[in-house]
Amino acid sequence: MSTVVVALVLLPLALVLVAGLLLLLVRPLLRPALAALERGRFQRCLARAARGDAHLHAGQIEAALRELEGAFCLQTVRSEPRLVEQIARHHVGVLSRLLSVADELPQQRVRLFALAKVDRLLDRRGEMQRALLQLRSRPLRDSRRLQLERALRRNGHETRAAVRELIADLQVLSTRKVAYQ
Repeated sequence: MSTVVVALVLLPLALVLVAGLLLLLVRPLLRPALAALERGRFQRCLARAARGDAHLHAGQIEAALRELEGAFCLQTVRSEPRLVEQIARHHVGVLSRLLSVADELPQQRVRLFALAKVDRLLDRRGEMQRALLQLRSRPLRDSRRLQLERALRRNGHETRAAVRELIADLQVLSTRKVAYQ
């Protein structure tokens, strides 16, 4: 009888110990998997930018704008600081492509406030990403880390809306006919 009681007491302790050990072993393996997932998402954004370039070279402005809209990589990077810098450079490239589209439009003075707004939001996003990566050694429930993740989600929604506004402005300007006298 006493061995049954001891077994019932030790069994939950053993299960907790095994679960803890598994967690300690699996956690280091999750970071490379997460990094591969994040790099894969970024590669898809790079591919969309390349398709947008191809459409621009073919003179298909509408298709290029759709692809460039999808080329913005607004994921929260949790694994690699280098990836944050690559994404920032990629965004500069996409914004420069959109600026070149705006420059080629028939109107001489195109004022794109949405472009400045997107640039400002992306700059702020990069700062928050770097701050989040500095906090990655802290626990998952750290208040500063949670606050930054919420701010990044909010920034992602705002940036996506600003990108849509920018693309809509460019689409309107590209379909407008200019009257010559």
